Amino acid sequence: MDKIIKSSFIGSLLITGLYLVLFYPLILINRFDWYDLLLVMLSISPGIFIMILIYNLDTYNKEPLWLLAISFILGAINLHWGVEFLEYVFTFINVENNFIRIGEEALTVAITEELLKFLVVILIIYPNKYFDEPFDGIVYSVFVGMGFATAENLTYVLQGGASLAFFRMISAVPAHFVFAVIMGYYLGIAKSRRKNQILYICVSIIAPIFCHALYDYFLFLDFVPGLWIGGFVTLYIAFIFAKKAIVEHLESAPFKK
Repeated sequence: MDKIIKSSFIGSLLITGLYLVLFYPLILINRFDWYDLLLVMLSISPGIFIMILIYNLDTYNKEPLWLLAISFILGAINLHWGVEFLEYVFTFINVENNFIRIGEEALTVAITEELLKFLVVILIIYPNKYFDEPFDGIVYSVFVGMGFATAENLTYVLQGGASLAFFRMISAVPAHFVFAVIMGYYLGIAKSRRKNQILYICVSIIAPIFCHALYDYFLFLDFVPGLWIGGFVTLYIAFIFAKKAIVEHLESAPFKK
């Protein structure tokens, strides 16, 4: 595992380095400055590392790169629809009690974002012949989630600066990762076991929505000192589950020799 993490980190550094090389000419012609380049790098590097890590963990039956690329792109495109929908829905949330209002907002965000990611996986990836083992649910869900998270990161970071970039590196991106693992874990079970398939598919969307809503709720309560810790506690518990889910599906891989 340590070797895979190390190689994934090196791979993400190489890709990020390639990004710097490709965009350096824009600095020379004053179309870009180093600060903007740094912000973009901080936005994309966490997602790149996570995707390479998941890809490397899938040692027994690699997924086609073209389908992983489609998963990432569709996840990124979904951000636009999510933002449009949330801006519309938030105009109807007008509750005086701050705790109830923020609860409604957190739940709305969670349902919207997780449902958009879920629809990509269940409608496009799930029926595909390449989805042929439990761990594939995690792989494809993570690539869709990282597409969404990377696009979201770019949107926020280019407006909020470097401090926001570092905060999202340790919060939002890992959150999207663990929510995607939870979703993919249950989709992998549904596809491989067949029995109670509908039940596991339902859990695959309900579980990440619940974790996402709870995580956002604590972070949105920024007017109450210290409650933000609840968000990171939620994330830590979800991370522990996600780690066990990854190990379980890897150990039960049908292509394992």
